[in-house]
Amino acid sequence: MPVTKKNILRHELIGLEAQVVSSSDPNLLGTYGKILDETKDMLVIEHMTAAKIVPKSGSTFEIKLPDGQTVVVEGNKLVGRPEERVRRKR
Repeated sequence: MPVTKKNILRHELIGLEAQVVSSSDPNLLGTYGKILDETKDMLVIEHMTAAKIVPKSGSTFEIKLPDGQTVVVEGNKLVGRPEERVRRKR
C-alpha cells in the first residue's frame, strides 16, 4: 500500500524527506533531510553532513511523500515504537 496523507501515521518513515517546521527547541527549526532512523521518542534526520536527533514530542514535521506531496504531522502523533505505531488501529 503506498504512503498517502491519510495513512502516513501507519507507515514506515525511514527514507522519507522531512523538515522540522516547529519545535520546542529553536535550534532544530528548519532541520531538513532524509529520515535515517526512528525510535520511540526520536527521529534521526540526515541534515547536511550530520545526523540530527529530533524529539517527536513538541515538534511538528513536514514530510514529503514518495509521490511528491507533503503532509504536516504533529510529532505527538508519532510518539511510540515504530513497529507498534504501524499496527495501531485508528
